[in-house]
Formats: sequence, structure tokens, C-alpha cells
Amino acid sequence: MADPKGRGRRNTILLHPERKTIIKQIILGENNLPGGMTKAAISKRLGLHPDTLVRFRKEHIDEEMVRAVLADVRLSKIEGDTAILNEDRLDVGRTYESLAARVEKLISRAEENEDDAFALSAMEGLRKILRDISTMHGRMSTNLTVSVNLSQSPEWVQLRNILQQVCMEVPAAREPLLRLMRQNVLSVTKEDAGIGI
Repeated sequence: MADPKGRGRRNTILLHPERKTIIKQIILGENNLPGGMTKAAISKRLGLHPDTLVRFRKEHIDEEMVRAVLADVRLSKIEGDTAILNEDRLDVGRTYESLAARVEKLISRAEENEDDAFALSAMEGLRKILRDISTMHGRMSTNLTVSVNLSQSPEWVQLRNILQQVCMEVPAAREPLLRLMRQNVLSVTKEDAGIGI
């Protein structure tokens, strides 16, 4: 099949049914993250020449795709950790509730047998359990929040430097750039405005 630009055969990976997985494996492999593979390992698995993957990486995987995959990996790890914490919280809650139900049965049985001393000590135990349950729920009901500050990210710093260089080379670009950044609610600091952006 010919490439629409007339360069000959289309890249095999673009037509591959696992294209998204292959792209993710390449990106994760380059960043030494779990789930990644080297280009040599991927090409061996797919039965392709390693140069095919090198060309594919150069021509079809841009930095935006890399950032999206890496962000997805970070968020999935956070979501996984949050799920574990929530499950632990539910387990602790179920344990305390089960214990409280058992103590209530003991209290009922002691009252039926008119054993006031035992009923009173069981009630004290139940009071402590209920206090622990309320303390535990109060501590664990706090919502986890993740704060991402893009202004400190290496990508934004690099992009800002590029924009500053462009504004120094083409002074007429400075005003439209600032206007568009403000229209799109991108933060423009005084430092940015003073150094060319």
C-alpha cells in the first residue's frame, strides 16, 4: 500500500492493530518505566527490522504523545494507590462494625441473664469500639487531592524559553502572543511579560 504522500510503502506499525500499545511500549521503554520495552524487543516481537521502529518513533511519535502517555501512567498509579487506601478503609470499617455487632449481642445476652456487671463492662467496651469507629472514619474520610503545577514542569519551562526566543527574534509576535495567552486564560507572569513574553 502506498503512502498518501507518495513515499512508497506505509509504515507497518500505522496499520498494526496494536498500534496504541506499541506506541505506549516505546515511550515507556525510553523512560525505563514498567510496561515499556526496548525498540529491539518490540521489533523482534512484531517480526520487523529495528530500523522500522526507529523511523516510526522519529516520524510518528511527537512530544505531545509522549507527555500524554507519561501523564496517563502517573495518574493510573495515583488512582491505584487511592483505590488501595479506600479498600483498606472499608476493611477497617467492616472489622469495627462486626466487632460492635458482636458486643451488642453480648450486652443483650447479659441483660437477658440479668448479669448487670457483665452488661455494664460490655457497654464500656462497645463505647470504646464506637469511639474508635468514629475516629477512624474521621481520619479516613479525608479526600485525597493531587495538585499538579504546570508552571514548574520542565516542558512548560522549555516552551516558555522557546517563546521568549521567538519574541526576541520577532518583536511583532510578542503582543499577539500575550493577547492569545490571556484570552485562553494561560497565566502570564510579570517576569514573562518583562523578558519578551
